[in-house]
Amino acid sequence: MKRLAVLLLSIGTLVLYGHAIAGLGGYLWGDGRPFMIAYGLVGGTATAIVALFVWKLYLRELESSHLKGEEEKNDAR
Repeated sequence: MKRLAVLLLSIGTLVLYGHAIAGLGGYLWGDGRPFMIAYGLVGGTATAIVALFVWKLYLRELESSHLKGEEEKNDAR
């Protein structure tokens, strides 16, 4: 479940950074959108931070289960 959340948050990061680039690209045609740039950068950065936090939680959980499996294997000997 956490891997799916990280995937969706990562996709959201790309979409929001894409909005920021699109807002910036609007200046090429004379119609820049500062609000679009702002929410793209803020939202993209926020979702990236949350994705990294959830991934770190997942890795801790994975390491914990791996260590528990190693202990069980050693106890069985």
